[in-house]
Amino acid sequence: MYTQANRIPYLRNFLHHSSTMPIVKNREERLQAINSRLNRWGNHPATTEDLAELCQVAQSTIKQDIAYLKDFRDAPIQYSRKPKGYYYTRPFNLAASITLTDKDLTALHTAVATLNQYQHLHLFADLRGTVDKIDKAVRFRTSSADDYGQHILFESVPYVKGSEWVELFLRAIQAQRVMQFDHQRFDTEVTKTHRLFPHVIKEHRNRWYVVGWQPDYQGIRVFGLDRIIGHSIQVTEDTCDPPAFDADVYFRQALGVAAYDEPAQDIILSFTRQQGLHFRAQPFYEFQEEAILVDTAEEFRVKLTIIVNKELVFELARLGDSVKVISPPGLVNELTAYFRQALHQYD
Repeated sequence: MYTQANRIPYLRNFLHHSSTMPIVKNREERLQAINSRLNRWGNHPATTEDLAELCQVAQSTIKQDIAYLKDFRDAPIQYSRKPKGYYYTRPFNLAASITLTDKDLTALHTAVATLNQYQHLHLFADLRGTVDKIDKAVRFRTSSADDYGQHILFESVPYVKGSEWVELFLRAIQAQRVMQFDHQRFDTEVTKTHRLFPHVIKEHRNRWYVVGWQPDYQGIRVFGLDRIIGHSIQVTEDTCDPPAFDADVYFRQALGVAAYDEPAQDIILSFTRQQGLHFRAQPFYEFQEEAILVDTAEEFRVKLTIIVNKELVFELARLGDSVKVISPPGLVNELTAYFRQALHQYD
C-alpha cells in the first residue's frame, strides 16, 4: 500500500529522473509525459507539483492538461485525497485516442467558425454544446498564434424569420406527413391555407424555403418559411403518394428557389475578359469546358443550359456592362426591360 512514509524516497527518485528530462513545452508532448507518468506509477498518485516539475510548466497549466485528458481524451483519471494526487483507474493508451495533425486542426478551426455562423438557428441548438467542446479542444491543442479562426471572416448570417420552423418541417419530411399552414405572399395582405407534402428544405440567400408536393393542386410548390403564419402550422396524420422527386435534378438547371414548369434553354453570354476570369474562377452556374465558345484577350463567351427565371435576370443585371446576352431573344428582352424600369426610377 502506498503511504506518506514511502512517498519521500519515491519523490527523490522521481525528481532525480525528472531533473534530467528536457523541458516539455509542446502540449502533445506534455500530455504524453503525463500519460506515461500515470501509467508507469499507477500505485503512486502524482501531485500537481510532481507533474509541473516533470513538464517544467506552471501548475495551472497541468490542471488544464488534466481537465483536457479527462474531458476530451476520455482518460480514466481520478484524484486521491489521501495521499493527494492524480492516478489512472486502469491502464490507458493515449495513442488510441484521437490524434490530430496540423492540417486536421486547421480544418476544425474552419469548421467551428462555419458552424458558429448558424448557431442562432433552433435546428442547431442541440449542437451548440458539441461545437463548444470541439472549439475548446482545438484551442487547447493549438497556441493562440495558431488560432486560424480569428483570421477567418465570414459573411454575416443574420437571423431570418421562419428559420425556427425548419426543424418542424424536417420532422414532417422524416415522418412523411402532409403539413397544413397559412401563407401570406409579399404582394398581398391576404393569407391562404395550404396543404403540402414536404420534400426538402432549401436555403437561398439567407432565406429558408420548403419545397413539396401540393396534393390539392397536383404539383410542386415552394413556400418561403418567413411568410408562413407560425401558429397555423400543423403536422397532420395525412400522407400521400406523390411522384418521385429528386431535388438535385430539380434545382440543377436553375438559379434560386421556385417552382419550375418551363424547360431549360441554351443561352449564350459574352463576358469582358476580366469578368470572364471571375466567372471561370467562381461561376454562378456550372458549365463544362466544351461550353466555352470564345476565350480571347478581349472576350469570354460561353453557352449555358439553364432555366430562364427572375433569379437569372437579377444575376445578369448585377454584372452590369461586363456581360452581354447574345441569345435567346426572350432573355435579352427581359433583361433590357429590367434595366429600363430601373432607369425609369430616376426620370
